[in-house]
Amino acid sequence: MKRNEFRGLLVLFFVFVVVQVKAQHADVDISACIGMEKILFSMKNSTTKDRVSLMLDSILITKPYKIMFEHYNRFWRPNHLPPSVFKRMILSLQFKGEYSKGENQRADQMISKWEKYYSDLSLYQKNLRQLQETNLDKFINEGIQYAQSWLPPEWHIPNFYFPIIPNGGSSAFTINNSQGYDFFQLPRDSSGQIIWNELLGTISHESHHLGNHISQLEKASSRDSIAYQFLSMFVGEGTATKFINNYPGGKVPSIDGTRKPTIFKSEVKVWWDKYTADEQNLFNRLETTFEQIYNGTMTKEDILKEISNYWLSGYTSPVYFVGSELFGAIYTGLGKEKAFETMRDPRKIFKYYNDAIKEKPDILSGCYLIPDSIAMHALSIGKNEK
Repeated sequence: MKRNEFRGLLVLFFVFVVVQVKAQHADVDISACIGMEKILFSMKNSTTKDRVSLMLDSILITKPYKIMFEHYNRFWRPNHLPPSVFKRMILSLQFKGEYSKGENQRADQMISKWEKYYSDLSLYQKNLRQLQETNLDKFINEGIQYAQSWLPPEWHIPNFYFPIIPNGGSSAFTINNSQGYDFFQLPRDSSGQIIWNELLGTISHESHHLGNHISQLEKASSRDSIAYQFLSMFVGEGTATKFINNYPGGKVPSIDGTRKPTIFKSEVKVWWDKYTADEQNLFNRLETTFEQIYNGTMTKEDILKEISNYWLSGYTSPVYFVGSELFGAIYTGLGKEKAFETMRDPRKIFKYYNDAIKEKPDILSGCYLIPDSIAMHALSIGKNEK
């Protein structure tokens, strides 16, 4: 394959690589929640459909919803959620027939959350008041500072936009220099109170992504470039999951036994238990995939299929678990500075992972060693043409 064929091939999988800016401040925006509250009450109070339609037109062109539509309609999934479909889905809460389930997969996912709040607007109001009565700037900056402590010191989390948006789809997302959160899916306890510690864990996780500044290879062959990007994929989610959210491992323990993991809800635990039981096969797949990419035996289509259908599939994809194991072992066996060194240069992942197991056999003896030949292949990326 020609080098240009690979240029940008996996950009969609590395949204955590952003331009470095030495600043750490979140521009918090809950205007979409306030504006939508007015619209939903207007619908309930028999405002005409034409009037409500105009109100929706006005709010859906505001900055929060523009960011939301950018997220849902990324270049690899254009027209995933057209604004007109989203608008009709909201209208259908009051005006039957505006939207029918089955028209759009994403809107179908969203509508149940809108129905829940539309049937009890006092719940919407109660949840909005919690946001309005909280010092969100102070709270969010605490999450940013914690995320910064788990990044190499020269990597800085940039200023970012922080809209909270009633949408009902993705609970949280990062795009460009924005973190978006779904108002309907903020973590809450049985009484409806926001679980601030849980939300803080998500904010820190997403902020950590924004602070990842993995260098790109210069003048590397196409095969080396794609092999390097494949290894880089395990950095963002692996380090955020292990270091920020303190997830348990399959073979690698949590890095801090004194605190519980954050955003480790039941749906995640189901996948984590599945991966723990299948860890040997996951590492076998990691080795095989990397070697096939490194040796150039996979086509562009094969690589995309392998990544999208396997490594990034499922509610919690394998890249989280495997990345967590790799970096958890490196931290446990070799310390924080070696973990940072590996984040800077993903080619060292396999070498330092193996070194860590040998350094702390009392803790990491159950881990699966990666063949030295594969570790050497990773280290050689970009250093010679094959």
